[in-house]
Amino acid sequence: MPSQAQQPPLDRWFSSERTMGLAASILIGVVTATTWATAWSDWYSFQTLKKYGDDPDRLAEADLISGSLGIVAALALLAAAVVFIVWLWRVRWNAEMFCRGEHRFTRGWVLGSWICPVVNLWYPKQVVDDIVAASDPRTPPQTLSLKTIPGTQLVWAWWLTWVVGLVTGNIVQRGVLGGATEVGQLRTNVILSSISALFTTAAAVLGVVLIQRIDELQTRRPWVPWWAAGQQQTGFQPPAR
Repeated sequence: MPSQAQQPPLDRWFSSERTMGLAASILIGVVTATTWATAWSDWYSFQTLKKYGDDPDRLAEADLISGSLGIVAALALLAAAVVFIVWLWRVRWNAEMFCRGEHRFTRGWVLGSWICPVVNLWYPKQVVDDIVAASDPRTPPQTLSLKTIPGTQLVWAWWLTWVVGLVTGNIVQRGVLGGATEVGQLRTNVILSSISALFTTAAAVLGVVLIQRIDELQTRRPWVPWWAAGQQQTGFQPPAR
C-alpha cells in the first residue's frame, strides 16, 4: 500500500442510511402484524372445521380469509425483504469504507446469502456480524480480518429468533399447501403458526433494534475512509449531515 493516503473514488463515499433503516423498520412491523393475522386465520379455519365441518359455505369462507391474508402477508414480506436488503447493502458499503478488514463474503452475498438454500440459515448472520464489526468505532481502521472479532449478543438473539420463526412458519405453509383438512392437522397448524408469530415478533423487535444500533455505530464513527485514517487531510473530512 502506498505511504500516501489515496483519494477515494469519486463515485464512492459515506452515506447516512437512517431513512432507509426507518423504512425497513416500518415494513418489519407490518410483517409482524400480518404474521399474527395469518396465525388468527389458522385458528379461525380450525374452529370453523371443528364446529361447521359439514357446512361447505363456512368452510369456503374460512379458506377465502386464509388465502387472502396469506397473499397480503407474502406481499408485505417481499416489500420488507427488498427494503431491508437495500439498507443492508448500503450499510455494508459504509462498513467497507470504515475498515479495511476483509469481510467473509463478497458484497453480492448481501443478497445471495438470503436466497441460497441451506446456507441462508447462517450466512446472513455472518454478513451482519462483519458489518457491525467494521462499523464499530472500537475496531481499528487497519484491522485485516473481521471474522476474528466476536459477534454481538444482539445479532445472535436476532438471528436465532428469526430462524425459529422461519422454520416453524415454513412447516405451517407446507401444511396449508398440502391441503390440511383434518381437525388434528389444523390444530397443529394453529400451534406452529402461533409459535412462529411469537418468534417472528421477537426477531422483528430485535431487528429494529439492530438497525438502530448499526445506524448509531456508523453515526458515531468519524466518516474517514480507512486508507486516510490518521492523515491530516481536509479532503477526507466527512460531509455535513
